[in-house]
Amino acid sequence: MRENYEIRFIKPCRHRFEEHRDLTPQYARNVFASGRMVQINLDNCSIQRMERLPASPSRSDAEEVGLLPLVDLLTQAPVCLTAIGVNEMPENKVAFAKTAYENFCASFWPGHRDDVEATQRPYDPASTAKNVSFSKLNDGERLAYGCAYVSLLQMQNIARRYSQLLPEQRFECYLHSIVGMLDIVNAFELELAKYAFWSLNATEINQLPQSLQDRRRDIHQNFTKLWATTEKCRLAAFNGAMDIFWLNGANFADELGLTLDMGFKRVPLENWVGTTDHKLFRICKDIHSTFGEGSQLKHLAVSRHFLDDMTYWKNVDGIAHAILFYRRRAGYSGVDNLLERIDASVKYVEQELAEVLGQSLQ
Repeated sequence: MRENYEIRFIKPCRHRFEEHRDLTPQYARNVFASGRMVQINLDNCSIQRMERLPASPSRSDAEEVGLLPLVDLLTQAPVCLTAIGVNEMPENKVAFAKTAYENFCASFWPGHRDDVEATQRPYDPASTAKNVSFSKLNDGERLAYGCAYVSLLQMQNIARRYSQLLPEQRFECYLHSIVGMLDIVNAFELELAKYAFWSLNATEINQLPQSLQDRRRDIHQNFTKLWATTEKCRLAAFNGAMDIFWLNGANFADELGLTLDMGFKRVPLENWVGTTDHKLFRICKDIHSTFGEGSQLKHLAVSRHFLDDMTYWKNVDGIAHAILFYRRRAGYSGVDNLLERIDASVKYVEQELAEVLGQSLQ
């Protein structure tokens, strides 16, 4: 089995200088002994691997599709799972995915029980939609994914519409536009934007350390790659927003102190993300939430080895610091109208993209 094919587990928040945590059966047992339980939130990619298994899968079958590390956790330690990745699927794919997930659990997770408080995604099996459309999500879902979706779409828009500007100027334009549209600047998307507008030729790329070349490529593939049609831009932005949601959602769940009802007591959960997207796994080694001010949602730790000496990075960091410092001193407005802002921003940026790509908006 290729090492870069197996499922990986991400702890989206850790201490600033802490190494990336490894989720092993022993780690999960230690967590349970401390009075908590590890919850693994499976993304879309992981569930799709389950769809490739036969009706009565063996360990070798699980190994063949890269899920053996998950099987080992389920059979050797007290953990729980969520199939949150079905939220990323078109409605006519959900039933098959749920069946595959339930078959996997029945085969490799003996004695498991469904959470009495579990929720189910509503879906129409007769739907013919090939992809999930942001505009057709309900209010709660648009709130959950909206800021990231708008941010990633706007990176596409700025890169094309203002290609004549210097990279630092495009970044500044992006940041001012996000402040104007959403009045919320999320640190993770802000870091992605710095990579989005970082322009290098082939020689300059080859002179970077290999680890930095890999990070730049991974971010490009998962979040900032430019696409030729409005529909592909929408799809890529939504996929990227879902990736960000998996990470933020795990942090929110920990922050809110969510628990699992085990019948005889409620157990606090420690949330992880399970994914076969190794690009996202590698990105989170270098860019992750960290604890601060009694919260794991307010700070982002980033790897800046080699970058701090580069003019572009000095400039974009300075621009971001100046704008965010001014916002902090001026005070933040409320977010009561955030959904209204998201919907208006989506409509505006999608129209801008269609215009700059010379296409009609459908």
